[in-house]
Amino acid sequence: MSQYTLSTPVMPEEYNYTTAQCDVHNRDALVAFRERRQVWLTWLETDEHHAIWQVLWSMVSHDVTYRIFVELANHNPDSAIHNPLLGEALVNGYFATQVLAIRRLMDNENKDRISLPRLINDLRKNFRLFTRENLVGFDGLPYDYEAAQQRVMLHELAKGGGPFWGERTGPDAAEPANLAHKHFDRLAGIHPERRRRDDRLPKAIIDTLGGWLKEDVIDEIVKWSHTFLAHAAGPASPNRDAIAKAAPTVDKITTTIKCFVRVAGAVTNCILRRFESAVLVPVPQFNQFEKLDKALMATNDADLVRVHWDRFAEERNTYLQGIESALISGTHT
Repeated sequence: MSQYTLSTPVMPEEYNYTTAQCDVHNRDALVAFRERRQVWLTWLETDEHHAIWQVLWSMVSHDVTYRIFVELANHNPDSAIHNPLLGEALVNGYFATQVLAIRRLMDNENKDRISLPRLINDLRKNFRLFTRENLVGFDGLPYDYEAAQQRVMLHELAKGGGPFWGERTGPDAAEPANLAHKHFDRLAGIHPERRRRDDRLPKAIIDTLGGWLKEDVIDEIVKWSHTFLAHAAGPASPNRDAIAKAAPTVDKITTTIKCFVRVAGAVTNCILRRFESAVLVPVPQFNQFEKLDKALMATNDADLVRVHWDRFAEERNTYLQGIESALISGTHT
């Protein structure tokens, strides 16, 4: 689905410091963690065609846009949005793209797919790598931030003292390291006085992420997509009528988007410490309501569009002509 393809390829985030420069004792675990972290961030952010955040931003944009048109239609019963052709295009287009996006992000049937369940499964598989020293020092921050702070202060005093800008990265970045420790403490429920380099995040965190994907509405939408959108289930298909009654609604889709965003945000920001903007819907760099105050069709265009309609209809009606003779002769139509 081309709407999810990045307009400009994004390069995976590179680390600023080598593993030899990182204040970590278990070097092998650090190497493994950094490699997997790059993979996870690629799935989340930089895969050219299937990056999870790209799909989510597209879904959010479609959701907001569709609801704007619904509000306009509700506010003005004479709006052109009530035209059957336009209404059908808006409704069918919205539900098809959103349901397919949900289906993609919930795909867990193939190991070579980029999806939220696969992301969670891979995090769980490699959860031993989420140690305190890895999450604090994976890119050069000092594990002992107090020693780094004292070293920096003594260095500045030797130069005569006075205000200075603290480092944000590297072995002298004491405050970012302090914040990283506090972040780990909150996630792990560990008191600062009991910190150890081999502290690990509780597996309950992964269970929580998995639970966020188990909302009933998500399962309903996925099942509906299998039965009615991606596949045409026949009358003998199990539970077809029940699944049809649980068809997607705008509110179900919005609830699903919220769950997806929370999972992706938790992994990106809280677990991988790749902090993104807190704004999900960016401010448009254009007037998104441009020309909405204009008529959809000029009065004198009515005859023109009817001519086009008749021409398109006549062309397509000819598809039914000559089928028998073509079938008998084996020719292509």
